[in-house]
Amino acid sequence: METQFGFIRKGIFALMFLSMILFGACQEDALPQGELNCSVEAVDGPEDDVVGKWKMIWERPGFSLDTIDYSCNSIIYHFKPDGILEVFSDVEEAGHSEGEYNYKLIWDPYNSGANTMRGIKIGEYSRWAILIGTTKMTMDITPLDGPMRQFIRIEKSLTQN
Repeated sequence: METQFGFIRKGIFALMFLSMILFGACQEDALPQGELNCSVEAVDGPEDDVVGKWKMIWERPGFSLDTIDYSCNSIIYHFKPDGILEVFSDVEEAGHSEGEYNYKLIWDPYNSGANTMRGIKIGEYSRWAILIGTTKMTMDITPLDGPMRQFIRIEKSLTQN
């Protein structure tokens, strides 16, 4: 019985992951760079490498289809190579609160048992699915009724060429 439940649980989380990927792909089209209130110059960096400075440009709360544009604000996530994240923000209610956090790239951010989804753990309890491109990054906890956030890389790590 427990084995059957584990199989069903893995299937549900795999389905949620596929839905998140499809939903994320649609979201890029829903708010392309040209429709932001303020333009943000992206810097190329290595794919799947979070180290560097990222500017949050929009957030989609929970399962909402409304997107809040933060491109004119200064919400900066600075991921350092030593596992420290510094958050700077001029908006109190957007993103993580200002301060320092430990971070770690992980697999299986939702503890589904699937270990096929890339994630990031920020602080003690905050776990997000993450997709890191050369210029864009998406952090997502919509399967847990949380927000999805889109970032643009504005500075790569000094160790990156």
